[in-house]
Amino acid sequence: MTTHRHRLLGATALALSGALLLAGCNSGQQDTAAEVDTEAPVTISVSNKPTAESPEELASFERRLEQFTTEHPNITVEAEETEFEPDTFQALLAGGQLPTVFLVPFTEMQGLIARQQVADVTDYLGPHEVLQSINPSVNEVVKGDDGGTYGVPTNAYSMGLIYNRALFEQAGLDPDAPPTDWEGVREAARAIEEGTDAQGFATMTTENGGGWVLTTTSYGFGGLMQSEDGTQATVDNEATKEVLQTYREMRFTDDTFGDNFLMNYDDINNAFAAGQIGMYVQGADQYSTMVTTKGMDPEHFGVGPLPQTEDGLGTLGGGTVAIVNPTATPEEITAAMAWIDHYYFQRYSDEEVARADAEASVADGLSVGVPALPLLDQEADDRYLGWIEDQINVPRENYTAYLESTRTLPLVPEPPVKAQELYATLDPVVQAVLTREDADIDALLAEAQSTVQSAIELG
Repeated sequence: MTTHRHRLLGATALALSGALLLAGCNSGQQDTAAEVDTEAPVTISVSNKPTAESPEELASFERRLEQFTTEHPNITVEAEETEFEPDTFQALLAGGQLPTVFLVPFTEMQGLIARQQVADVTDYLGPHEVLQSINPSVNEVVKGDDGGTYGVPTNAYSMGLIYNRALFEQAGLDPDAPPTDWEGVREAARAIEEGTDAQGFATMTTENGGGWVLTTTSYGFGGLMQSEDGTQATVDNEATKEVLQTYREMRFTDDTFGDNFLMNYDDINNAFAAGQIGMYVQGADQYSTMVTTKGMDPEHFGVGPLPQTEDGLGTLGGGTVAIVNPTATPEEITAAMAWIDHYYFQRYSDEEVARADAEASVADGLSVGVPALPLLDQEADDRYLGWIEDQINVPRENYTAYLESTRTLPLVPEPPVKAQELYATLDPVVQAVLTREDADIDALLAEAQSTVQSAIELG
């Protein structure tokens, strides 16, 4: 699941055919990394430059870009604000407008690899030890059937229960003990409704958010939305029915679900940051969004593991991958990997850089030490946190339950095929259950099952 801000292409580019997309793939990779002149001048473009609306993040980006060009004087980096959007991404590829380095969600990777729409970077990892020490379970998302590596995970997250610690205290709940099962969630939501002015619980319902969270919660109830190989939809399963029944009871019996059932990612985050919502399911790495961007009191932000039933499978894990344009030359791929190493990973391998980066981030008003799923193995993560211990400005003691769960709670990947389409199909299912007490859950899921299966078969 991602948020989308930039729409860059017009109708002409969107009309290009799939055949044209494939025709341009991999045309620049005739040679191997061993033949690259690493001192020759080369220009690359990179996506996801922060906008002026986020001045602290923009200052951090520009500082690190300056450091990179100082260390690599032969590499010119052209930074763009372009971000991934499912509706325009293929047009970026087709129109030759994809930056050299581009960030995509985990859900896109296997399709890109199968369609040969991403560069094979296997032979370019050698000089970058840190890029070879990524958590194997996380790195699996960038592996092709041929064993090749087709990108670098730059961020990984697991879903959790986000909650307002101040509202927990007002409601007589223990803010250090978030609920671990769904009966506990219901009890906490009722306490928040009765003891505060806030809504007990909420969920996104639009722009694929409703389906994303429904899928996540279904994992906690013991159900998958697709077979492991992605060939069969399994949307119509007992666990998902139980989730929707729980939603219905929280909405119509407990009256803890509020009255806004058309909420997207920004809507729910804004409401939570403003203290209007007690709990919701979201990526556990929301601290910076809430505190740095939206101004929430850091002591009020809480995150716990995704609640589980006895049959729970674990929590949904996802993240972001840096891919390289399939038309990039070997020289451009080499430069791209140097940029990825420097911008996303240098702090994990160099204590001096880690400390300097942390100090500068604090000076820029950014959060250091946020609760998140470790991207590298535990040893590397612990070493990094030790290096920057005196710069951590986040109350990590408030997140003990979540941080401990990252070592034990299984990660379940997002559906492997057409995940965004699946999420979009489930949005109206969630809306129906929350707005109509007599909604036929069985019929809604049967229809969704058919729609998702058709999408899978269409490829």
